[in-house]
Amino acid sequence: MVSFPTFTRPEPKKWFTRDYWYLETPPASYATHDGWSNADVDVVPVEQRNWRAVNYLFLWLSDGANVGTMQQAGSIVALGLSWREASVAIAVGNIIIAATVALNGMIGSRHHIPFSIASRASLGFYFSYFAVVSRMVLGLIYFGINTFIGASCMLIMLEAIWPSLKTVPNHLPASSGLTTPKMVAYVVFWTLQVPLVMIHPRKMRWLFFIKSIAAVVAAFALLGWCVHTAGGGGPVFKATSKLTGSAKSWAYLSAVNIAISGKTTLALNIPDLTRYAKKPSASWWQLLYIPIVYWTFSFIGIAVASAGQAIYGQVYWDPTAIIAQWTNRAAAFFIAFAFGLATLGTNISTNSIASSNDLAFLAPKWLNIQRGAFITAIVGGWATAPWKIQASAKSLTTFLSGYIIVLAPVVAIMIGDYWIIRKTRLHVPMLYQNEGIYRYKAGINWRALATLLIVVPINLPGLINAIDSTVYIGNYRYFYRASWLTSFFISFFLYVILSKVFPPSDTLVDKTVESLDEDEGYEGHGEAVELNSWEKNVASPSPSNGTHDQPSKASKV
Repeated sequence: MVSFPTFTRPEPKKWFTRDYWYLETPPASYATHDGWSNADVDVVPVEQRNWRAVNYLFLWLSDGANVGTMQQAGSIVALGLSWREASVAIAVGNIIIAATVALNGMIGSRHHIPFSIASRASLGFYFSYFAVVSRMVLGLIYFGINTFIGASCMLIMLEAIWPSLKTVPNHLPASSGLTTPKMVAYVVFWTLQVPLVMIHPRKMRWLFFIKSIAAVVAAFALLGWCVHTAGGGGPVFKATSKLTGSAKSWAYLSAVNIAISGKTTLALNIPDLTRYAKKPSASWWQLLYIPIVYWTFSFIGIAVASAGQAIYGQVYWDPTAIIAQWTNRAAAFFIAFAFGLATLGTNISTNSIASSNDLAFLAPKWLNIQRGAFITAIVGGWATAPWKIQASAKSLTTFLSGYIIVLAPVVAIMIGDYWIIRKTRLHVPMLYQNEGIYRYKAGINWRALATLLIVVPINLPGLINAIDSTVYIGNYRYFYRASWLTSFFISFFLYVILSKVFPPSDTLVDKTVESLDEDEGYEGHGEAVELNSWEKNVASPSPSNGTHDQPSKASKV
């Protein structure tokens, strides 16, 4: 009698057990400790580098053609500048931030590593956690704020479908900062948003494409309606500057600073997106895309507000306020739908992807990008109570906007370190190793720490005065109007000078190393770094381990 082997099905893991949630570190990981990395933190494998230059155009169209861009244009005109002067300031600011995005983004497109890992080269293995946590906290808060903005679009859509919603009585206290219908809209928008934010970034390019097309069509449709109905551009285009002399100069500087500041967080974590680039050159296209996209939609925002003033007798810098007054329900629905999609695109590119990557970096044993996105949606969408921030916490909103005095120096340090000090040469595997060449002293690059300790306090008086105007700082308040410019450029030159006078020799390499497959012991400008046999096995697994995501052989860049 022939006997056949019996197979037993392994018992499924329970969702409440440790093993269910634990993420196995992939064999290709360069981390020197189990659980210090995962597939979403590791180098992006070649087959997943599928973002082309045009995909980044759709990213910026999706991000730029939204309510926030138009409102920002209004805040610049409100400084007292004419629309022409405001347009020049917006153009200058976006050219500057575009250069910053391109330079920092090159680290991702060339080495295919996330911001959290890239920051270790300039900040040190453990000090990089400071930048990551800072960016993550802001990302969570702004995720909620953008969701609240998206809820405004959703409310218009719901009222277009069910007009009776406009007469629903409010059962929420005035101190809450929102009404019952707005809360309903918030819940609906958040619910629809969750499955979209959980799409992996490497697959996100098609979502940005769809959103960009819808947002661009809606923006130009709104512009056409407003100008046609008003019979021209409106009073804003006829107004001249109310400022002269030094007052106008300071207003110009403030306007440039405003145009830059809103995209500082994305300039910091842009490697999280450019690491999926098919070619390193994809990063340089941001120099063209960002100024054109943001200037165009800032101008549309000015034109819509100007024409709206002629139609309604009041300036509405928020385009949704104009849409909410339309009697054509179908038109209101579709325009609000498109702007809601654009707001969602901004929330994903600027906040969700960043926070998800940061969470995966902070807890790689348990979190990947998709799990991080879900946590971002829960914590950012609800725990931050964005309606409270928008309604009553002006000082908190000012503080969040002013936090660029910390983020801008970090961006400056990363750019100066990569382009000037290292001349674009990195030992990528060592970035994942806590005892590697980027450990510095106790995991901290003292040059970066010293730069932050010197530069950040320079703008603190201005930030305090912006939060509480009763705090007198005299003419020093003008200095804060250029907070991004001063923070960035002082940090850049100070860090470069410190690194030139006291070069971090042990961390400098003669060539870019993307893999340890052919390294028996790497020797840079400083001491040789010898890996023990166990570390080599982790860094360069044998092909016999099976098919997995493994970076290419060592190469020069």
